[in-house]
Amino acid sequence: MIGGSLLRAVKVAFPEIALAAWGRRQEVVDRIVAEGRASFASTDMGEVVTGADLIVLALPVEFMAAAVEKFPPLTDDCGNPGGKVIVTDVGSVKASVVAELTPLVEERGGVFVGSHPMAGSEKSGMEFASAELFQEAPVIVVSASDEYQRETDAVARFWAGLGGFVSRMSADQHDRMVAAISHLPHVVASALARNVFQNQREALPYAAGGFRDTTRIASSAADMWSGILMENREAIREQLDRFAGEMEEWRSILQSGDREKLRRFLSQASEGRESV
Repeated sequence: MIGGSLLRAVKVAFPEIALAAWGRRQEVVDRIVAEGRASFASTDMGEVVTGADLIVLALPVEFMAAAVEKFPPLTDDCGNPGGKVIVTDVGSVKASVVAELTPLVEERGGVFVGSHPMAGSEKSGMEFASAELFQEAPVIVVSASDEYQRETDAVARFWAGLGGFVSRMSADQHDRMVAAISHLPHVVASALARNVFQNQREALPYAAGGFRDTTRIASSAADMWSGILMENREAIREQLDRFAGEMEEWRSILQSGDREKLRRFLSQASEGRESV
């Protein structure tokens, strides 16, 4: 879904750019070509990246290194500053990805700059792709070393050109932040859905908007999210510890019957969400 949306968005924002797309399955490649989403598509990674100025890895984080290992030498005849081919990604974990991919890309003659568009949904598949997905979406770019600031600037301009609001930060800062606002919510939504299905399934025919909205992201692809959560597990564990303490406070309020404190907690939550 992210990769398909990227193809559509680039075609709208930069119609003069030639697009090449890689797909794991031949039927996906055939669909990309038939729908005119790219000038060229193939299941051969080397064919797709040859001659590229910018390569975007839109696949689960645990498979990115294996993909880069299939790259041929990245030629220096592109139009980028210093003649370096730029490789970036859309993964929602950055520290492990940057550490693993930076040397692999450099070995092949390119520069890796990590990025993360905070956009998407619980849906997967190209049928859910949208050219507007990145419009007004926060995008985090992880600065490369001082030697490659021009390449970092180029990646930031790319995402801004697709309508994103770009911020820069370190990989560790990114991972701590998304653990709180993206990864912990996914764990909580999944835990809530699993708890009801395991322990009170008879209530489900009566579930309405509250259960639906709170557990929406639990419908996301398990294969993809298991990789994300494992890659960022230390930061998520810290957030879970804090959240467990928060839940204990709520349990204590209900046990004591402190209505005023309960009202205050609910108000704080409501006001905080509305401010965002």
